[in-house]
Amino acid sequence: MKFKHYILLFGLLSASFETSNTFAQQVLTPIGTNFKDKVIAGQSDSTSLFLGNGFFPVTYEESGYQLPLKDTSKGWIKRKLFQEHFIQIEHKDYFLAVDPVLNTSLGEDILQNTGERLFQNTRGVQAFGELLNKVSFYTAFYENQARFAGYKSDYFEDRGEQRLSNGVYNTTNATVPGGGRTKPFKGTGFDYSSSVAYIRYQPIKQLALQLGNAPQFIGWGHRSLLLSDNSFNFSNLKIDWKITPNITYTVIRGKQLNLFRRAVTNQVEPPFERKNFGLHYLTYQPTQNISIGLFEATMYLRDEAVKSRSVDPMFYQPLIGVNTIAFGSESTTLKNVVGLNFGWKFFKNQLIYGQLVTDNFSTLEYGAQLGWRSFNLFRIKNLFIQVEYNIATNLLYSAENRRLAYTHYNLPLAHTLGNGFEEIVFRAGYEWKKIYLNIKSVNYRADQSMADKSLLFESNSDAVDFNETVVSFNSVELGYVFNHATRLSVFTKAIYRMSNTSQSGQLNNGIIQFGLRTGLTNQYMDF
Repeated sequence: MKFKHYILLFGLLSASFETSNTFAQQVLTPIGTNFKDKVIAGQSDSTSLFLGNGFFPVTYEESGYQLPLKDTSKGWIKRKLFQEHFIQIEHKDYFLAVDPVLNTSLGEDILQNTGERLFQNTRGVQAFGELLNKVSFYTAFYENQARFAGYKSDYFEDRGEQRLSNGVYNTTNATVPGGGRTKPFKGTGFDYSSSVAYIRYQPIKQLALQLGNAPQFIGWGHRSLLLSDNSFNFSNLKIDWKITPNITYTVIRGKQLNLFRRAVTNQVEPPFERKNFGLHYLTYQPTQNISIGLFEATMYLRDEAVKSRSVDPMFYQPLIGVNTIAFGSESTTLKNVVGLNFGWKFFKNQLIYGQLVTDNFSTLEYGAQLGWRSFNLFRIKNLFIQVEYNIATNLLYSAENRRLAYTHYNLPLAHTLGNGFEEIVFRAGYEWKKIYLNIKSVNYRADQSMADKSLLFESNSDAVDFNETVVSFNSVELGYVFNHATRLSVFTKAIYRMSNTSQSGQLNNGIIQFGLRTGLTNQYMDF
């Protein structure tokens, strides 16, 4: 009975504010893959791609992507289920939207006789809005229980927190990409929660200040070799400055964690070791069809097992290149990663993109990406194809002091595979009305299996064991989108994965899933 009263109250609230077509132009679009694909496809003009500066997410105003329009000729229940946000309050001076979010699925690995069902049960809520077209905000909370396929669980457990005992670090409490630190659940499952929030202030059109822990992604690819939302949200201050119509500059200052419990503490539970993160990204667009970005990221040492240090003064300097010129690749207290991001739009619906990255000039460690996106191929509306090649040498992102590795929450900050790999990604998608079909194939060779990625997380001067791995990951997903505002979809998915390692031989997985989810965020499980 109370539930009916709440539904009625929400209906009255929504109806009472349906007086304006003003929309939240300064709110950031969701970072979920489907939303990002649609933003790049160019929602305001289906014949021309959106290029931007290659830093996602972007605002609704910048992308041209629009929030759902209200159609008051339709009933409230029909609109809320199939068209707009659950609570959507509009006014010329403010906007507010609230939605339940979920990711529920049930499945089975039919090629591995484990006798256990695979499942994911994510529930949460999101709220976002805007005030006076200058201040925008977003907040969301997720509660999760899940049981994953064995090869995924092995990787998550290998990336768990490190506790020091008798001079030796022991691994406990697995870490899920995009989900955070976990607790055991029903034996082989995981229980974890996460939250995200930001507040964004744009006093003038050329300047925006953002404070929070919103996920970030640099590049037009499925992967990023510079910065991605693969690991976990981290607290940061972001400043976007449009210096001229074709030059933009982004500065980020943040706090990240190595999941190593400190040895000396007065607290009930030892805290994790901190490190600071700085990012500079300078973009130049000589034409509307070309974007070139220079990238520099710096890790600053803060905590070790038994001692801490104050914030490095270089953390506060805002100029790109200064840290690298002054300290080179790495010093005892900081590590630099530099790179290039580029995109070229041609024939209106074709995009060539790529990245270059290095963090060690003496040994020439490097990473490279080259990709192609095509929309409305063969003049078939809503047909999307993407092909991408990625490579990274086996010491890229690692550091002499492992606490300075390019990681957060013991997970890679850039590419899902970390380092020491060569990969080809193929994605294709087609939508007809509300029915969609997605196909993905990821094939890679790696110097280590995902269950033992010590290359990235140990000192780069230590001897490591190589376990060359070849993996073919293939998936087909068929679904129906109930509501495009939150990408609420019912889906069925089939996955075939074949891995062959030099030490343990071949392993085949065949997973069948079906479920219901909102597609607002990413969890990179295609490895």
